[in-house]
Amino acid sequence: MGMLRKNTAALLAAVALATGGAITTATPASAAQTCPADNLCLYSSTGFNDMKMRTVQTSVCFALSTFQLIGDRHIMSYDNNLSVKAVLWHTRSLDQSWISDGAISAGGFSSNTGGNFNDAVVVCTGGRSPYWPGI
Repeated sequence: MGMLRKNTAALLAAVALATGGAITTATPASAAQTCPADNLCLYSSTGFNDMKMRTVQTSVCFALSTFQLIGDRHIMSYDNNLSVKAVLWHTRSLDQSWISDGAISAGGFSSNTGGNFNDAVVVCTGGRSPYWPGI
């Protein structure tokens, strides 16, 4: 009986070490970046990764180029913890009139936009009419 207990204990210890070793050497999964309360966060990767823009302002427009969210990088996920919606805009080439690409509702989020905002060049919060920031 003593030998059986010794073997069982050795086996359990080996399993515990193997399991513990696997846990400590496992590569951690890519962790999503949390958007703080009362912020709008825009990410250039799906799954809330690679946060490019974060704001608490509720009645202002931002040029997405300032945050490297145009060209080959676009808004691929978002989290709007503001109490107001955010609207994304681009301009028509001929007359430079503003065209809405869609709205992100207050409290809205998406882990994968599917490229729905790829044309956007400006984001405005709180119902602000679009304009070119800094001009």
